[in-house]
Amino acid sequence: MSEQRYQLPDLLRDWPWSRQLSTYYLEAKKESSAWVSSFRPFCSRGQKAFDACDLNLLASLTYSNRDRDFVRVGCDLMNFYFVYDEYTDVGDVSVARSLASTVISAMKDPEAKPDNPHILGEMTRQFWKQASTLAARDSPCFERFIATSETYLNAVVEEAEDRAQNRIRPVQDYLRLRRDTCGARPTLVLIEFGLNLPREVTDHSTLVSLTQDAVDLIILVNDMHSYSREISCGLAYHNIITTIMNEYRLDLRDALTWLGTYTDAIVSRFLSNIKQIPSWDPDTDRRVRTYVDGLGQWVRGNDDWSYESKRYYGNDGLSIREDRILKLRRRTGNYLNAEFEVDTDNGGRNIELRERQASCMNAFWEDWRLFFSLGALAKTVARKLSFSP
Repeated sequence: MSEQRYQLPDLLRDWPWSRQLSTYYLEAKKESSAWVSSFRPFCSRGQKAFDACDLNLLASLTYSNRDRDFVRVGCDLMNFYFVYDEYTDVGDVSVARSLASTVISAMKDPEAKPDNPHILGEMTRQFWKQASTLAARDSPCFERFIATSETYLNAVVEEAEDRAQNRIRPVQDYLRLRRDTCGARPTLVLIEFGLNLPREVTDHSTLVSLTQDAVDLIILVNDMHSYSREISCGLAYHNIITTIMNEYRLDLRDALTWLGTYTDAIVSRFLSNIKQIPSWDPDTDRRVRTYVDGLGQWVRGNDDWSYESKRYYGNDGLSIREDRILKLRRRTGNYLNAEFEVDTDNGGRNIELRERQASCMNAFWEDWRLFFSLGALAKTVARKLSFSP
């Protein structure tokens, strides 16, 4: 693919929240990175690429107004979501459905010990144990987090079905699904942890509208930044830019202009709705302000992280933030695919990863060593018979 250049719109030029990095960033990053690495979700090269994305930076930019324990849980959640995303991006519908079931079961019953545990299930159990310490046991935020997480996980299955069919949805239908597949809803519910907001507050129409608009802004900002990476990996069908181009028959430049205008309207509505927040009592009002500030910071931090990490722009993010020039060029696939481009001295972890993916489809692959042995035997037999397996 030859390099093409386009001007990125400044989607948040009127957003009043500024960049804010948590003072607990480095401490939380060290702990959460060690936690993810302990599961060995990727090969050495894939892990390095994943680490370069620095999801801990994302959590520390978006949950920056909270305490140390909260930021650490936020780091774990961001890391988990992106590991989950990488696994489901390379799987078919049955894989996505099985992984969703695994994670949902682990979240609803974290004390259960499955016979054939998957790393995503174990990550979920450990995350949920830590997250549960952030709020009172009777807090409604737990139920809301589980419900929105289940919707997210099931929506990823629907995304896998679209991928299998090469389906490009109309813009509004895409946004309906994307509001769930992006994981923003449970991500924003996490802001409620420790605030103990009653249902009459979180269910108020103004708060619902603010949350919905924050979700949409997260989607629009993320899709703009991720487009160049996704188009090079063959995953851009599930991106707002692709849907705009397809539905309105626009080229990329005009689609970006359309995106900017659409985003401006949401930003304007969000800022207007802030002025419509009702008053309850001084303590509740203080907690509501913390929640709304969390929404605003999440939108801003998501944009900051997209430039500052290497997830979408490699080493060019900071310069792109300055001149806003988008460069489309060929890149490698996701971090699971990167597994098969590494050196051969990785201790058999290619086979281990294949086993981890296949285990959710067939219990036969319970032991990667058995798989390796059978594979070696099959190749030996094939050579004897003069054909390739």
